[in-house]
Amino acid sequence: MVVASSFADPKDAAAYKKAIAQGRTEAEALKVGDNGIGKWGDNTSRADVPMCALPPEDWMAKWGPGGNARGKKVAVTFKGKTVIGELRDTMPHKAYIKNGAGIDLNPGFAKAFGVTPPFMLPGVKWEWA
Repeated sequence: MVVASSFADPKDAAAYKKAIAQGRTEAEALKVGDNGIGKWGDNTSRADVPMCALPPEDWMAKWGPGGNARGKKVAVTFKGKTVIGELRDTMPHKAYIKNGAGIDLNPGFAKAFGVTPPFMLPGVKWEWA
């Protein structure tokens, strides 16, 4: 069981764009928001496809470094409902995660679970599908 946080949602995108408009670097803007582009170049802001991000320790342990993990199916369960999504981004290494989340869920997962971002959802289970 982990806490799931939202990512690549409209508020995340607005914070990112605001930081860029203020002259911040890409790296600085990504610290306050999300550009909606995953590690492997996918549009993670989509509400029609459930996508997630996991810490590299989790996906590398199963799929190795590089792009082998891209698009792998992930079953996410929240309040008894399981939704199958795709791994399309990475989180920071676990030691650098500040909000305690173990998985990030995009707007597609939010829609499937009927929750509104931004969110922190306790009691979420994930596994490779």
